[in-house]
Amino acid sequence: MGDQISPHSRLTREFIATAMHRESSTVKKSYRSPWRLLPNRKFAISVSASFFAFLATAGVAEMPAPPNSVDQAPVIESQPNHTQSTKVRIAAHRGGYKNDKSDNAPENSVANIDNCQRQGFDIYETDIQRTRDGYFVIVHDATIDRETTGTGPASQLDLDDLKNLFKRFRDRTVSEHRVATLDEFLVAGKGRVVFKADLKPGVNQFFDEIMAIVVRHDAMDGIIFRVPYRDADLFADYRAKGVPITRDQLMFMVSDQKQVDDIRKRFDPSTIQVNVNKNNPTNPRTLRLIRYATHQGLLVETHAEGTEQDWQKLVHAGVRIFHTGQPAKMQAFLRRMALQEKKEDTPR
Repeated sequence: MGDQISPHSRLTREFIATAMHRESSTVKKSYRSPWRLLPNRKFAISVSASFFAFLATAGVAEMPAPPNSVDQAPVIESQPNHTQSTKVRIAAHRGGYKNDKSDNAPENSVANIDNCQRQGFDIYETDIQRTRDGYFVIVHDATIDRETTGTGPASQLDLDDLKNLFKRFRDRTVSEHRVATLDEFLVAGKGRVVFKADLKPGVNQFFDEIMAIVVRHDAMDGIIFRVPYRDADLFADYRAKGVPITRDQLMFMVSDQKQVDDIRKRFDPSTIQVNVNKNNPTNPRTLRLIRYATHQGLLVETHAEGTEQDWQKLVHAGVRIFHTGQPAKMQAFLRRMALQEKKEDTPR
């Protein structure tokens, strides 16, 4: 972009110079955890206002201290600990899109926010990219070819270029919907869903600008950012510079105990994602790591890889959020599992 100035630069500078220094009187007063969502009486399976309490009790304080090394811990195929919340949340990949055409709600569209809420999916996983002229848009792929009537990377197009296009359904037919901006998502989803956003390559370098938008929309309670462990230093620098990163704002993706310990020490997060092997999601090492993170008081997310038997093992190990491209299938599984466990708990 050379010397071109982002349209958000002035806002970002003002934000850093003023809002961040008033965090104790402004951001902290208005901040609510992203997990504390408003109740919606319209939908029977809607997001619960008790999610924040669920988050606070997700770690099991009564459980014994973990072993010194997670790799030396014994493999224990235990039943769910009843002192821990057994509620499992669903993070719908790109909002859920299996019936995108009949729902008239393409993936990563504003229309799909309503659909995600109506289906009872707690979290709307989404993707943020940056346009050539410095706006943030909701696009998943490296190019817009599959998702829209246009071609090429979003980063090489201006916002006006994208807004002149239409989003496609997954069968490639054209919808009436347009590419959404981050601003539009935050407005449409406020008080309705929690967004779990992935920052596409290079976008983490503009995280201060993104947070300026989040604060401007008073949306600190409506979005968290899933980020790789390798970027921990970058986000620590942002926080040191005054960007208002709360303990609920970042979900780091980790693969071992050392990474869990480092993230806990530096960020004291509420949630963490334990990376799982797609071909063997419930190997003993992964299950031990999930238990370890849970013992540390962290709310653990994993991808819903493998079979339903694998999912059950992951739940028993402590997973309380599943990221999935099949949210309805996961929803049905969790309902069956709850009924089965209730039956097993019934005295004979």
